[in-house]
Amino acid sequence: MVLAAITLTACSSNQSQVGIEVTPQAVPYVGGQVNLSWNIEGAQFYTVRSEPPLPGLPFVTRSSSARIQLESNQSPNPKSYQVIIEANTPKGLERIVINLRVEGKAVCSSSIKSQAQLPAAKSVLKATGLGHFDVPHVAGRLIVYSKNRISLQSHIASAQSLGAQWARDLGGGWNLYRTQPGQEAKVAQSLYQHGLGQYVQPEYLYQPDSLAVPPHNRSYQLEQAAVFGLMNIEQAWQKLGAVKPGCDAPVVAVVDTGFYTQRGDLAPNLTPQNSWLDVVGDEIENPRPVRGAVEPKPGTGANHGTQVASIIAATTNDGSALAGTAYNLLRVLPIKVFDAKRQAGTLQVAQALEYAAGATQIAGQVFINPTPAQVVNLSLSISKPGFRDPYLEQVLEQVTQQGVVVVASSGNADQPSVGYPASSPFVIAVGAADASLARARWFSGYGSNYGSELEFVAPGSGVPVAHGPSKDDYALAYGTSASAPFISSAIGLYLLQQQQLGKSHTDRLAQVRNCLKSAGQNASAWNSQTGYGLVDLAKVVDPNNAACFPKE
Repeated sequence: MVLAAITLTACSSNQSQVGIEVTPQAVPYVGGQVNLSWNIEGAQFYTVRSEPPLPGLPFVTRSSSARIQLESNQSPNPKSYQVIIEANTPKGLERIVINLRVEGKAVCSSSIKSQAQLPAAKSVLKATGLGHFDVPHVAGRLIVYSKNRISLQSHIASAQSLGAQWARDLGGGWNLYRTQPGQEAKVAQSLYQHGLGQYVQPEYLYQPDSLAVPPHNRSYQLEQAAVFGLMNIEQAWQKLGAVKPGCDAPVVAVVDTGFYTQRGDLAPNLTPQNSWLDVVGDEIENPRPVRGAVEPKPGTGANHGTQVASIIAATTNDGSALAGTAYNLLRVLPIKVFDAKRQAGTLQVAQALEYAAGATQIAGQVFINPTPAQVVNLSLSISKPGFRDPYLEQVLEQVTQQGVVVVASSGNADQPSVGYPASSPFVIAVGAADASLARARWFSGYGSNYGSELEFVAPGSGVPVAHGPSKDDYALAYGTSASAPFISSAIGLYLLQQQQLGKSHTDRLAQVRNCLKSAGQNASAWNSQTGYGLVDLAKVVDPNNAACFPKE
């Protein structure tokens, strides 16, 4: 444990009374927040800065307290910071210097890189024209991309004359505009025709792929063993064995409807509460992000996020009713993107991806993730043939280049085309298989989407999942929403095994894809119904599988 050392100094000859409190004093290598409160007699304004610079600093404040975010330290050596608080008082300039240290990271044979520290390459937008206005979208909003180098003020004035009110800059040439509800398509056409947007799209609304809920179940032997056997999960657990000291538990971000984090059979395998994020709050039209609280809103779909997360993170070998596929070896980061009306827009999904990778900005506020994810699970989709969301696509490309692997469900519309974002080249697309290893079909009009972009399938019929806020309350799930977390968990366990064997790869997505393909049931005979098929998890973590662990 490394404590935060505090040093008080002053620049005036007649020092006034100064005092400082710092909590917590122990700063782990993953970083975190440090709360400061101080007293400098006679001061009205304070300047807070740091050496080396920290996010959000310097700033000037009237308050005599502040919350400082310390970044993660991937080095085995401690990292030191000086936070300096300065104020003018009747007696002169007073200064408080706080020396903080972030402890060094324990050495594993190979550690997972912090995505927040990896550079993101610039995306090249290929989309032109107009987006899909026949797809559900947020009323009164347009996302506009423009490469024109005219002044922003001129651009805003011209757009306003066409019925588009500028809202904010999204970065990279993208801007958010507001219109009269119901006029999105008309205004978008005008913006495009007048050269004010190379590409104009609505803010699309994503839907969680529904999970049908029959009567509850709670027995691993009776309900889970056969499902897990489809992917050879028990044999994979045996190959993984005990985790070496100092190895990170890979993090899988589950981006969903909300989570019953209080469940005792789920909570131990979640990331710390200060990393949880609700990016939207109650209303998509007026986002109010909240850190540390991701409770689902009552109504249809309230259990969706908990169900998805439990497939990965249900506590295992502890006497509870259900086991998690990760056997307590991974951590799940809960990120809520759906509002009280069960709506999630393009921006919410994009912000969740950015936050999972390290940091995002929502409603003018920067949110830094103290436990960046290596894998993101998106059990949500838009099922429309040929559909793309270019704004979300560039964010998917960005986080992929930061080393994050994104997994998404193919959708449940029984269509011969994979839903979006699973169909993106930056996403691993997962469909559902039934007990006979065929493409899953459920009720009339409901079945696993398939087609040229499908990569893998996983169990999606009768999957036992956590259901409701109470421990040992369970149900059976049907749908590709249940399939995606099986593959997300498989990728997390693969990254863990990479650590233990001292293996790594610069192009994480390509390496993961190659590994999963080698372990697919249809590895040499891909087909549009089930892609490369069910993945044999025991092969994914097998050190002798050269496709997963190339010889150096």
